[in-house]
Amino acid sequence: MKSKFSKDEIREVVRRVITYYLRRRELRPERRKRLFLIPRFPVGLQELLAELELYGELETVDFFLEEEGPEAVDITGCRMFYLSDAGDVSYILNGLPAYGRLELYDPSLEFLRAVREGKERDLTVKITLYFLLSGKPVMARLPYELALLSGGTFGRTARELKEDLGDMGMIFLDLKPEIGEFLPADTEGSPALVTEEAVRQAHERGERLIFAAEGAVITPLAAEKAKECGISIRK
Repeated sequence: MKSKFSKDEIREVVRRVITYYLRRRELRPERRKRLFLIPRFPVGLQELLAELELYGELETVDFFLEEEGPEAVDITGCRMFYLSDAGDVSYILNGLPAYGRLELYDPSLEFLRAVREGKERDLTVKITLYFLLSGKPVMARLPYELALLSGGTFGRTARELKEDLGDMGMIFLDLKPEIGEFLPADTEGSPALVTEEAVRQAHERGERLIFAAEGAVITPLAAEKAKECGISIRK
């Protein structure tokens, strides 16, 4: 009998289930909030919000949007702030030190270029530079894998930006969370040594992030393998 579900649909269900139970297992009562910065109209944001709600993450996130759109109006369980509201801007700026990390939702190449060049053209770029200079994690969520883009102007520019911003500390992720992405960065037992084999195993598990202990040694082969596989290593 022909299966009613495609392989992609089955893979998506498995991903959600595994991620859900990993998150429930590692859930801690005290978690530092993170700021989700959306520098343009939030196309496709609803799907990500559904993922965050499923894994119990909405209460740990503040969203800072450039403008209010139809997808961002009817959202419960999290707080929404807007660049057009002076009170919201003041609240976010005064509270920046309290956030544990920054996430960028589908930033444009123009935005990423401004960050790379340190051009504080607007508040969203300034906030991003603040997190980078503070040594806090900055994660950019994109709807495409930069390594798979064509060799045209757009592809070359995107890959150059990823490499340069990666050197500055920015991590690139998919719009949808990957398995294990919600595990806390300060999990006890994080490795003090990251090897090429460890990176290969993480890649086989579908992971995009490896959390290492503070002061961990990352071998040159591990760093090279991570770059090849699109994996970020965060201490």
